[in-house]
Amino acid sequence: MTSTAPDPSAPSRMSWARRATVVSPRARVDVALPVASTVAELVPELVRLSDAQRHAAPGHAGWVLTRLGGAPLPPDLSVAAAGVRDGDVLYLVPRERQGAPLLFDDVVDAIASASENSGGAWRPAVAHGVGAAGGAVALAGAGLLLFALLSGEVAAPLVTGAALLVLLAAAGALSRVLHDTRAATACAAAGMPIAVTTGLSALPPHHLWPVHGGAAALGLGVTGGYSVLAMVAVKRWSAWFGALALGCALGAATAAVVGLAGVTAAHAGVVLAVLATALAAGAPMVAMRLSRLPLPRVPSDITAFRENEEPTLGPDILGRTTAAQRMLTGLLAALGLSVVAGSVATLRTAGAWPVVLVSLLSGVWMLRSRSYSDTVQRVVQVGTGLSASGWLAGSLVVRQEKMLLLAAVIVLALAGLACFVYARHAGQGRRSPYWTRLLDLSEFLGVVALLPIAGVVLGVYEHLRHIKN
Repeated sequence: MTSTAPDPSAPSRMSWARRATVVSPRARVDVALPVASTVAELVPELVRLSDAQRHAAPGHAGWVLTRLGGAPLPPDLSVAAAGVRDGDVLYLVPRERQGAPLLFDDVVDAIASASENSGGAWRPAVAHGVGAAGGAVALAGAGLLLFALLSGEVAAPLVTGAALLVLLAAAGALSRVLHDTRAATACAAAGMPIAVTTGLSALPPHHLWPVHGGAAALGLGVTGGYSVLAMVAVKRWSAWFGALALGCALGAATAAVVGLAGVTAAHAGVVLAVLATALAAGAPMVAMRLSRLPLPRVPSDITAFRENEEPTLGPDILGRTTAAQRMLTGLLAALGLSVVAGSVATLRTAGAWPVVLVSLLSGVWMLRSRSYSDTVQRVVQVGTGLSASGWLAGSLVVRQEKMLLLAAVIVLALAGLACFVYARHAGQGRRSPYWTRLLDLSEFLGVVALLPIAGVVLGVYEHLRHIKN
């Protein structure tokens, strides 16, 4: 058996270059990088090929090549020395501007500079935010005092309604003409308590108290409608205004059912809490749809994958992702508030089953928070569970039911011990797959058990038994 030696004069296949993909903010190019060229020599050509300079911010500090999540490649190294291999994906990104270290001739100047650059220093942005918040509080107080001046008269809801229109017009002017979204948001938020009082006093005798089902439905309905208009007027924080509109819509529907259908508030609260918990499962998909995030396409084979491969515009996707995160946080906050309100109404019914239902709702919301990576979203869901369980504890104290109080003491003691164990393991970065699966199973069983327990609290099974007999 003989073998043919390769011709030494023949060059090896692509030994002089490395095939790589360079991703810039707006383009993606496949290039062959000469192994003997330095990174500093290649960066200007890559900027020209990808047309990255046109999309750079004014006054940026240049461009660097980097791997995903890695440090920039040293500009003085060659492609071979930098460890670039065939098939690597490199990112052409703007260089981060680094300030030179400050030198002071006097210690007083050093202290003054450190104080001005500290995180708690009073800055124009802070002053602007405080001024806007103060203006919102003052306008809300003026609207409430105006209602108190006209309370009991038919002019009270009319005048406060006109004040709401003025606030919306001012918020729209601040947002679209002066481009001051923070002041516009504060101006629109000032009308929230005025909207509540306008709706509650819309019906005779035009007082805030006593509150019945129809007045509550009108109050929440007016607040929800005002939130929708504020969402249109102020674009930046539309997620929170939209979330408030969703919460008011759920509350108004519940209050209308109580007032018109003769259903008790406790039974309506059960339906509201369980329905809001079910809707929370679909909140991520709703947020993605509303923010117009593109969903990934599943290719049928590798050929279809290569044909349909399109570069994703990073800044556009990042902006939509941020909007989706805000929208999801707002949706979870609105649904969590509905769960807390429903739990408060549910506990007006005597017996052990309402206690079991509220406990289950609290546990489901706290367990479901594990599925979210955003801190605010986790805090919203854990806060919902803690608020419902806190009201439950207060209700048990008022009822003075010894057995239920003893069971609550045992459950809280075990929960506190579990929290300390979790804090220790989470602080060390340790995650057990067994505990993760156990918590997943607990969450699933809790969600499944909500419907039959809600049926017990609503008396569905007793009603069916009477029909059968």
